[in-house]
Amino acid sequence: MKVASVVIVAAARNFLIATAKHGDIHLGGLEHRHIHHKGRALSTVENPYALNGKKAAIGKRTGHCQFPEDAGLVAVAGSSNGGWAMSPDECCEPGAFCPYACPPGELSMQWDPKATSYSYPQSMHGGLFCDDDGKIKKPFPNRPYCVKGTGNVGCRNKASSNVAICQTVLPGNEAMLIPTNVETLATLAIPGPEYWAGTAA
Repeated sequence: MKVASVVIVAAARNFLIATAKHGDIHLGGLEHRHIHHKGRALSTVENPYALNGKKAAIGKRTGHCQFPEDAGLVAVAGSSNGGWAMSPDECCEPGAFCPYACPPGELSMQWDPKATSYSYPQSMHGGLFCDDDGKIKKPFPNRPYCVKGTGNVGCRNKASSNVAICQTVLPGNEAMLIPTNVETLATLAIPGPEYWAGTAA
């Protein structure tokens, strides 16, 4: 199923490139598919959330929501993602959910409350919500950003240099973007059945 999704995305991308060369792009029926355009998913949401009664340290900057550097999260490197666990050329834009990386051994506990099953496009709605004013909202105000995984597993590196073990962004774009740097020994997070929609990331 994942291979089929990749093929569909690749075919759609080739279509967009081909039509762009002729100066005539028609997105029409593509807007509900798993396609990224201008650095963000075409599907957006309209979910206002409270931030647990306190202001976020992140404000509006050029129309994007900034990564919360004071929340104990791990910034993911990328040319335009601003630290969010998104593809390097994506940014956290108003009207979208923006996934983030937790410290090693921990899992994100924020996602769209309406995303209760593993189905598109709700499966893309992980992380914090970026509202129309460019401010971050916590979907579950009473939950922490991250929690320790159930049955954590250790990874020992016997190589001559560092090794990165990557975690899938789910809910999110399912890319393996959340790295754990293993110098000698590191803890990997194993999600329990209470994780989003009973899935494992």
